[in-house]
Amino acid sequence: MTVPIGHANEVVVGVDGSESARRAVRWAAGEAGRRGASLRIVHAELPLPADALDMTGMARSALHDEAMGWVREAVVDALDTAPALDITYRVEVNTPAWMLEQESATAGLVVVGSRGLGGFTGLLLGSVAVALSCRAMCPVAVVRGDEAEGPVVVGVNGAPHNWVVLDRAFEEAEVRGTSLVAVHAWHPPLGNEKLAESVGIVWSELHTVRDATVAQRLEACADRHPGVRVERHVVHGSAAHRLVEFAAGASLLVIGSHGTGGLRGKLLGSTSQAVVRHAPCPVLLVRPGLDEQIDRTRRAG
Repeated sequence: MTVPIGHANEVVVGVDGSESARRAVRWAAGEAGRRGASLRIVHAELPLPADALDMTGMARSALHDEAMGWVREAVVDALDTAPALDITYRVEVNTPAWMLEQESATAGLVVVGSRGLGGFTGLLLGSVAVALSCRAMCPVAVVRGDEAEGPVVVGVNGAPHNWVVLDRAFEEAEVRGTSLVAVHAWHPPLGNEKLAESVGIVWSELHTVRDATVAQRLEACADRHPGVRVERHVVHGSAAHRLVEFAAGASLLVIGSHGTGGLRGKLLGSTSQAVVRHAPCPVLLVRPGLDEQIDRTRRAG
């Protein structure tokens, strides 16, 4: 498994007792088993309200017992999926996003579900997965949609570091033994082909240029993964909308995650947010240039 600088070959998954989290555990276990990685199960016990009186510690103890029950359940699910897994766990009173962000400093991959009970995956990604996706120091997988054995789909754009996303997508297709569907979406100028031609803009020529650029970007990664069959699609429309369309029946959708504010960014790009919320399959968010950012931060420290 490709991992950022200084990270271990370990998959971390957040659990909270929800069915979505159990699906995330099974998916994470499959990933770990496929790549010979270890699995780490993490749960953040929510703090008691400030006005809650727990003089005997019974409330805290009950919450901890519940958490350990969820962890044991997750271990069983994981071993049912990949019996030879090396599994560790971490349970403590903490906030879910912060705890998983801490884990991402040494993990190769962090996995979360798309819905939950108010813990790791509560508020439909709003409080955890979206925040984690733009702050984590390793790729983040959001497990959603139906199980499928279809191709890996990847978004291709003009960003300088998009090759990092593409290379990861090739790797994901290679390890799954499936094909790669590369999608580049763009909005033709003026929105009307005849109107554009009236002022000397030929859509077909622009399309040809974009198609050649996408092909060139893919060729650079294809040389490293010669066994992966690639389908290239240059299409009109919203990138998020078209990626979600192409992801129907896919085993994984890989996109770049562009959080603002460097390693401590708090905002995920609009395309990434829309894809994560509506994709019909698991989504892998890869932060282009993350290795370089981490390396610079460590040197500065």
